[in-house]
Amino acid sequence: MMVDRELLKTALSELVRLKNGTQKPTCLMAHLYASALEEWADRLAVDPPKLNKLVLVREAVSSEHLH
Repeated sequence: MMVDRELLKTALSELVRLKNGTQKPTCLMAHLYASALEEWADRLAVDPPKLNKLVLVREAVSSEHLH
């Protein structure tokens, strides 16, 4: 099944922002990230662990561009 690229870009953008917020150890941010990950994975029809890996890759690529 093909994933809508624009929807995936939107999901990754939101999830990276939330993931960066979870680096400050608060239970609320971690819960928000986990909830958003599940929601986006369901909407995109992909496994949450696979989507989480994409978030980590996107986060790494984004941080490389900043340096």
